[in-house]
Amino acid sequence: METQKDFDQVQYLKDQLKYLGFGEGEQLHKDLEKAINSKDQQFEIKTGSDKASPGNQVDFTLKFNKTERGGIFLNSYHAKLIMENSEDRSHNFPVSRDNNFTAKEAINLLEGRSVKTEFLNPKTKEEATAFVQFDFGHPKTEKGNYYFQNFYENYGVDTAKIVDKAELVFDKPEWKENAIKSLEKGNIVKVKFKLDDSVIEGKAVLDPQNRNLKLYDNDMNRLNTNKPLEGLEQDHKHEKNNVKEQSIKR
Repeated sequence: METQKDFDQVQYLKDQLKYLGFGEGEQLHKDLEKAINSKDQQFEIKTGSDKASPGNQVDFTLKFNKTERGGIFLNSYHAKLIMENSEDRSHNFPVSRDNNFTAKEAINLLEGRSVKTEFLNPKTKEEATAFVQFDFGHPKTEKGNYYFQNFYENYGVDTAKIVDKAELVFDKPEWKENAIKSLEKGNIVKVKFKLDDSVIEGKAVLDPQNRNLKLYDNDMNRLNTNKPLEGLEQDHKHEKNNVKEQSIKR
């Protein structure tokens, strides 16, 4: 009976790591099983990812805790991004039942893009949605984390309208919905759009702060085909070095 219980717990943790985007690597599973069978009440597992932009490197430290009753929980993970220009960015992401950032979304945030997330509004006690991004211009918290810039629903970010305004072209209707979902996760999405009476292929990044899309050609040169509302243009300093085409699926 104990063996079955242990097996179920191991499988649950493996599924959790898969869901969060850390993969199903053989080494990851071996490290997990070894740590579970150890006597340590707290343990860490290190892993990497190939989802960062070209020239960037990301490493994760997964932090687990064992309870007195034998339960094992992934409490948080620490993500560290080393950029092509040697700048490093890191943040500790909590893991809970309510809402979590996947490994890919963590990379997107560290590379300077925004992610749409759901959270419990402490004032209304109801579920709410917002676009969040890291404030790299503000000193970190005492725990070494970045502050979030939040853009709530009343800020007026409507991704579907923003996509329409950018005059993106989709060969199939369902591709539009997939692109919207991917943009809201902070991905760089391969798109087609109108430029000088032609339809060209390029890349797009959602910019909730300015309620627009940033459009690029395939070499990641910025194209000013979609002007932001009221001229609020603020590109990230190292954006061109931090972009890579991402799948429209998580």
